[in-house]
Amino acid sequence: MEEQAVHDDEYSNEALRKLGARVRHLRRKKGMTQRELSFDGCSYSYLARIEAGDRRPSPRVLMEIARRLGVSAEELSGETSTEQRSRSLELLDAAMMVRRGELDDAEELLRGVLREAEVNGDAQRMSEAYEGLGAVADERGDHATAIGLLEQARDAGASPDPAERVELFGRMFQLYRSSGDVARALALLQDCLAQLRRAPVVDSTKVVRYAVWLSGAYTEAGDAARAADVLGAALADGGDQVDLRSRATAQYELSRRLAAAGEVEHALRCADRAVSLYELDEDNRALSEAHLAYAQRLLDLGDADAGRHLAAARNLLGAHPSATDHGRILVEDARQALLVGDASTAAQRAAQAVRALDDGVGAHLGDAHLVLARVQDELGEVERADAAYTAAIEAIRIQDSSGRDLARAYRWYGKFLKRIGRAEAALEAFELAADLAPSNQDALSPTEAHSNTTA
Repeated sequence: MEEQAVHDDEYSNEALRKLGARVRHLRRKKGMTQRELSFDGCSYSYLARIEAGDRRPSPRVLMEIARRLGVSAEELSGETSTEQRSRSLELLDAAMMVRRGELDDAEELLRGVLREAEVNGDAQRMSEAYEGLGAVADERGDHATAIGLLEQARDAGASPDPAERVELFGRMFQLYRSSGDVARALALLQDCLAQLRRAPVVDSTKVVRYAVWLSGAYTEAGDAARAADVLGAALADGGDQVDLRSRATAQYELSRRLAAAGEVEHALRCADRAVSLYELDEDNRALSEAHLAYAQRLLDLGDADAGRHLAAARNLLGAHPSATDHGRILVEDARQALLVGDASTAAQRAAQAVRALDDGVGAHLGDAHLVLARVQDELGEVERADAAYTAAIEAIRIQDSSGRDLARAYRWYGKFLKRIGRAEAALEAFELAADLAPSNQDALSPTEAHSNTTA
């Protein structure tokens, strides 16, 4: 907190107070609460600190606050240059066009901005124009072109600051990841984290955001232990300087990573913290996810007390949850029934989960088939169990990029096959599970040199 005050002092305490006063005045004039003005990347608690003059928002956050208040970013910050105002609004207009799906208009505007920036030798503006064009290409599904444009945005002029250009690096990371280039995704985020930690004043909230992304990339690369270490280190470094929403998200993700690494009791403690933090944040959707994660960790430990968390998760979703949300809770209902020896209820809940999730692309359909297979295995329904295990493996093969869940399904299937006397098929299933365990090790190898900065 003291470091942040020193940083903002350099910006000018008076300027920060004036900015905060303008935001507060305009918000009240529009009849908005801090929560109504807040958005992803600027929680209401962070907004309160801006209004109090304690924090300086990034240019992107400032532009979004200004847009929501119906003024320009320059007017909000106290800048009065008409030329600067029009130039900033062009980029903001283009970003809004992309969000509304007006991609042709956005591209035309951004091409004009880029030509002007090239003539004027304005590297910063060139970078922002390339970023906008990359977003247009990404929205069109042309991911290869999008990656090229975003890399031009990164390479135009001085290296962009990851603290100021979160959307640029976040989109690059997601595109690398979706294209299967895990090694490049890992390297990008490691470099961003290293830059953030070298800054005179470390923005702990940004460190946590990048750490959550990096942790996910490590998970996909098959290194659950390092995925957990990255998040744990970011939270330990940031402490109370990290905003409430980011801390809650990080604890939730850390719980998942620790569970994947086999540290279930530690994962349970993180799930408990996530629930507590999301309760303070008053986000019912996120709180439901946290309760569901808590229930999953309890079931991993064989604790039937998971039921109250499943009930909380269900209640928070309201009377009409989506089929996916309903199905995911039913999967855990089935696991709980199986745990307490109620095979009939377990079978009923698992079958309901399969029906709820069976849309052909459900990310959790494999989990539903797997728990159904285990129930039918328990009931001695060999043919149905065999079919359910096969369906689980096929569904998980589509959804699981890391191979971890697929390996787990093959191990369960192998045990089943061994019990029914199909030794050769069981051995093949166990071998497939073993082959999947060290998934994506090639992607991990280039990043070993960076492990000290991220773990």
